[in-house]
Amino acid sequence: MAKIPLKEFLAGGETAVMDGAMATALYERGFYINRSFEELCLTDPKGVKDIIQSFKDAGAKFLTTNSFSATKPKLTEFGLQERQKEILTASARLALEVAGDEAYVLGLIGPLPVLIEPFGPTAYLEAVELYEEAARILDEAGVDGFTIEGFHNLKNLEAALVGVRKFSDKPVFVHLSINEDMRSSYGNTPEALVQVAEDFDADVVGFCGEVGPSGMLTALERVRKLTDKPISLRPNAGLPKYVNDQWIYLCNPDYLAKFAKRYIQGGARFVGGHCGVYADHIKAVANSLRMTQNFNHRESTYSALIQPVNDVPKETLPIKERSRLGEALANRERIFTIEIIPPKGVDTDGFFKHCKKLQEGGVKFVNIPDGARAVARMSSLHLAAYVQEHFDLEAIPHLTTRDRNIIGLQSDLLGSHIAGVRNVLVVTGDPPKLGNMKGATGVYDVDAIGLTHIAARMNKGLDLGGSSFGSPTQFCVGVALNPTASYHELEMSRYRYKVEAGADFAITQPIYDIEAYLKFMDKVKDVKIPIIMGIWPLVSLRNAEFLKNEVPGVSVPDWVIKEMEKANGDKEEAVKRGTEIAMKTMHEAKKLVAGFQVSAPFNRVEVALDVIHALSD
Repeated sequence: MAKIPLKEFLAGGETAVMDGAMATALYERGFYINRSFEELCLTDPKGVKDIIQSFKDAGAKFLTTNSFSATKPKLTEFGLQERQKEILTASARLALEVAGDEAYVLGLIGPLPVLIEPFGPTAYLEAVELYEEAARILDEAGVDGFTIEGFHNLKNLEAALVGVRKFSDKPVFVHLSINEDMRSSYGNTPEALVQVAEDFDADVVGFCGEVGPSGMLTALERVRKLTDKPISLRPNAGLPKYVNDQWIYLCNPDYLAKFAKRYIQGGARFVGGHCGVYADHIKAVANSLRMTQNFNHRESTYSALIQPVNDVPKETLPIKERSRLGEALANRERIFTIEIIPPKGVDTDGFFKHCKKLQEGGVKFVNIPDGARAVARMSSLHLAAYVQEHFDLEAIPHLTTRDRNIIGLQSDLLGSHIAGVRNVLVVTGDPPKLGNMKGATGVYDVDAIGLTHIAARMNKGLDLGGSSFGSPTQFCVGVALNPTASYHELEMSRYRYKVEAGADFAITQPIYDIEAYLKFMDKVKDVKIPIIMGIWPLVSLRNAEFLKNEVPGVSVPDWVIKEMEKANGDKEEAVKRGTEIAMKTMHEAKKLVAGFQVSAPFNRVEVALDVIHALSD
């Protein structure tokens, strides 16, 4: 007997079993995560098909394509972007051949491996197009519907759903990955998923991964009265353990089957599995559901009053009340700050001598980089707290997303706040390969845009997940800006995103070309935050050439190189010419910017002070 159209099936009240974890089964067969599992649809189609067949034989009514990571950006990581259509078509064909007239095939769409706004540089509409591209191929290959799974960020999931809905009215299942706290790693709640499903026309609401059978029951209890859409649950097989150099899941099939029965009795329509769920688990689930009286989902109570997605944000403190820097910016005082590089070891005598010189020289603010050029140095946040305690200086520490995940970033911000730090310059950070520690890796859970968003939310008393943590922080949040970058359009886009995310001010990379600066700023003149211009007084021709050719984000015009060549190797003359170039730039820009950040070249603080005093006189 031929299967009825999927929409008709969903309109009825029948429960059904979904499949388990393709990736886990492939991993067990010796295929490791340093390769594309999706490519196996081409290189080992029998192996992939055998796994799909095992789920069908176990009783699965819904089979998914082996296409979780088949979006173009993910395939690019393996050099397979040009084979996307071939891979996706094969993934659908293999599943359809197994399904026949007895099971439905859902085209599986997983999250992009890139950050989308507001947490990263990828535009929302670009993400929609990438998802649409993959979904169209699956649709043309004949899938019955789609399942969007493994998403931690609802904005990302929404983009995938919109991408499918741009061309197809086939049924779409949406699954949010949640943890034991009933939130995704980005803080999205089960209730929020229901809202997205309602707003963007998903057919089935579901959850997958991260939690085991027990946690999934809690998620069901949270949403079953909030929607009249069918509910799908795909729990992990508990938590994995590392045994004999492999991650394994120890949850036995009977345990999952027991909870599957509870899911159906509690209002779910579809039960399957995610990480660690094999054919044996699915067979136990199928046997359990055969003995379970169907729950009439269509008689469940629907409430249009969906619970609030997040806690109520508190009012952000006015910038002038957050820090001395914030007050100076609000009062339009001219800002002067000097950047000093932290020590590589524990000897801080030199650093603190420099701070004393700044204090004696009348400078109020000190910039402290965070692992500049990917070299390990003393923590900028810890140094900032110490400097403020022992000197009449207010610190502007940099904080990079390169070395910390989002948990660590929030923790460090909270810790520095209690230590009195109120300013932070958010940067993505130089890539680890530029540094001196070979093999070091970058975290980059978020980039500077995402971290700005995090800090701005914390100023409202909310963590990244939208949960209130009590009194709000009082950070004056700065961002980096490179007006003379060769990639103008990208830099302008990122600058706008940073400001939209909550930036209070920006500090530019060292500027040597005022005309280029003016052209850039004219194109973003609608963006209204104070700009502190970066100044780097050159001390030698070699210094100028190094900045021009080896420091990311710094643009040094040829005329500057020629000017430094005129020193003819004379050190004092080189410093003089470098200082004159810096003073010329500052004089031309003094009415255009809120102030200046002057770098102390090679920590020569006296050179930076001379430049500042020359403009102040």
